[in-house]
Amino acid sequence: MLTDPVEIEIVSRARQKNVRDPQRSRQHFTNIFSDFLSDLPMRGMRLLDLGPGQFDFGVLARDRGAEVVSIDNDPAVVELGNYKGFRCFEGSIQDIAQLDLGGSFDGVFCKFSINAFWYWDDENGHVALAEAIGRFLKSDGWSWIAPWNGAPKKAELSARKRQDVLSVQADLFRALGFIGVDLNGDMARRYGVTGAVENHALFLRGLRVPDALKSCASL
Repeated sequence: MLTDPVEIEIVSRARQKNVRDPQRSRQHFTNIFSDFLSDLPMRGMRLLDLGPGQFDFGVLARDRGAEVVSIDNDPAVVELGNYKGFRCFEGSIQDIAQLDLGGSFDGVFCKFSINAFWYWDDENGHVALAEAIGRFLKSDGWSWIAPWNGAPKKAELSARKRQDVLSVQADLFRALGFIGVDLNGDMARRYGVTGAVENHALFLRGLRVPDALKSCASL
């Protein structure tokens, strides 16, 4: 939730409707911290937030002593980040391999800002994005990534093709040392990762898995 009049004016120019809403709750992020990050000492960590929205993750992580770097292609989001005191790069997440973000990171966080179907007809692009995320993450680093895997309607992809695209994504993250789960409805709602998506994928590395997720299907 945003209360600063300057922040509210800045996000009013954001492209995405949910980012423009100053009344948006931070509860989903609080739940993520509670379930996955509460016992993780963040002081001194350098973290990367892909698609920061209203910088809810950044604020919570910074309150715990972390430095947070972000990237977004929306100028209003970048402006908001700068105003809030974050280092935020303007650019596409798909192009992070070409960006100089100042070194590697102790953690990489992404909530609903990457999509397997960016690459439904370009597996090489899919590989490049996954490998870039892997390069930015330190060997002992942690990561929490929940993609927004909505299939493009205009492509009219078959059910088999949609599943193939999702399988490529899961395979690539597993190769980077992640475990993957398909969240059930309750857990997807708890973390705010619902909508017109093909699955409720969550990929984790270096983090404890809550007992509530152990009944979810593996990816």
